Amino acid sequence: MYTASLLTLSLLLAVLPAGSQTAPSEQWVAPDTERGKASPVPVTPEGIDRGRHLYREHCATCHGETGKGDGPSSKLHAFRTSRPPHDLTDASVQTMLADGEIFWKMTAGYRRDGKVIMPSYGKLVPSDEDRWRIVQYVRTLGHN
Repeated sequence: MYTASLLTLSLLLAVLPAGSQTAPSEQWVAPDTERGKASPVPVTPEGIDRGRHLYREHCATCHGETGKGDGPSSKLHAFRTSRPPHDLTDASVQTMLADGEIFWKMTAGYRRDGKVIMPSYGKLVPSDEDRWRIVQYVRTLGHN
């Protein structure tokens, strides 16, 4: 579990754009076509449970068990980016991200100056359905 998790140097949202803390040329922005995508996967309690399991396996190391951006690798992320991973429980963070944007960022990953800021989960979590389930679980973090 931690082997794959150690690859995550972000949260799920350095899955998120850095906002005013980063120069515009360094912002990680999803293309409009990706941002506008809606999940083709129906939301079910079983699906959210699956997303929770995958989140804990791949995302919690940076984003923390509860999504607050305080996982064991969050200090490494802060060192590499000058800020900790985003707090996924924050309503403003939840509001600024579209589901398609979260999915795209998780799938594509992000590197800056040769350093992995957010790993690409396209291969680590090869099922599109499973990555959409992670998005669904991330949405529940905003309600805690």
